[in-house]
Amino acid sequence: MSVFPNATAAGARRPGQPRISLTIPTYNRAPFLAELLEYLLPQFQAVAPGEVELIISDNCSQDATPEVIAGFQQRGLPIEYVRNEANVGADGNFAQCYRLARGQYVWVMGDDDILLPGSLPALVSLLAQQDVDLVYLSSVAFSGKFDLNTLGETRDKLGRYAEFVTDGAYFVEKVNALLGLISVMLVNKNLLEATASPALETLNDTNLLQMGWLLPLIHKRMRILYLWQRLLAYRSFNTGGWGVCEVFGIRLNRIAKRYFAAEPRMAASLMNGVQRYWMFDSIMMLRSGLHDAMNSEDFAKDVRPVFSSNWRYWVFVWPVAELPLPLAKPVHKLLSFCNRVTRIAEGLRHHWLGRPRYMRP
Repeated sequence: MSVFPNATAAGARRPGQPRISLTIPTYNRAPFLAELLEYLLPQFQAVAPGEVELIISDNCSQDATPEVIAGFQQRGLPIEYVRNEANVGADGNFAQCYRLARGQYVWVMGDDDILLPGSLPALVSLLAQQDVDLVYLSSVAFSGKFDLNTLGETRDKLGRYAEFVTDGAYFVEKVNALLGLISVMLVNKNLLEATASPALETLNDTNLLQMGWLLPLIHKRMRILYLWQRLLAYRSFNTGGWGVCEVFGIRLNRIAKRYFAAEPRMAASLMNGVQRYWMFDSIMMLRSGLHDAMNSEDFAKDVRPVFSSNWRYWVFVWPVAELPLPLAKPVHKLLSFCNRVTRIAEGLRHHWLGRPRYMRP
């Protein structure tokens, strides 16, 4: 019997359909791609045939990408390789990955991220137990060359593996800007195809095209599989040439208001979390010189007109964006501590009083 009695049949798996389409857009990052595929190889050998399809969309790479893929195909990794005749842009390649996917769930994964050992079989097992609208994977960040031995703790401190979340507002505020990290989200394509939504192309050149297949399914009452166990490691700030506040402040705010026009509380919840947790930390890292590949921005000029009516801007964003750096750093440490305490308190309250529905593979 379904955990959710109102679960729609529209999202159910069709006969003969792969459960998961794992799709990887790539361009000129052969060493990163090889690293990811090395971790995927044994995991594909541990899942039943037909459960997961693997598609790589190569945006006309000029490096050793074709040779890397051919090598893994020879070793038995079932890659469907699509190579574009010309570069169609990052957003165009993301959209192509989504459209090529035939599975019940579409998973577009960054070519420089790593799926941790055992994660794919565990995810297949979880999704076999219950149809959901979206899947969110907790993740751990790393930089440089990936080293499993120095990655840090991947288990949840409260021993949770996975949870069904049915409150969309709670989910978007908790996850906030990480919705934009393509590798952590799986979307039920069957359900999305039955849901009215704008064409993906309307989000071209926003760096947020993936919102086109995520936001149409997010609403106040929904079915989310939230993985507390960290199954994914992602390279932080490994792609430059765009502005943090422009993309995850101005553009995301505009997109959220459009997609959540019927539920403005959802847009507010998302952007509240972005300001308090993600933008707050990202601006401090950028001002400290930790991510020189990112575009420099005038943080105050860019985001103050958009968020100045929200108290979170003045408490969390304004100090780290506008105070002199020697003052901003200690303020950031204090507010980070407050955020951590708040997160812990909310997590404990939810765990003990929120009647969570947990499950394991």
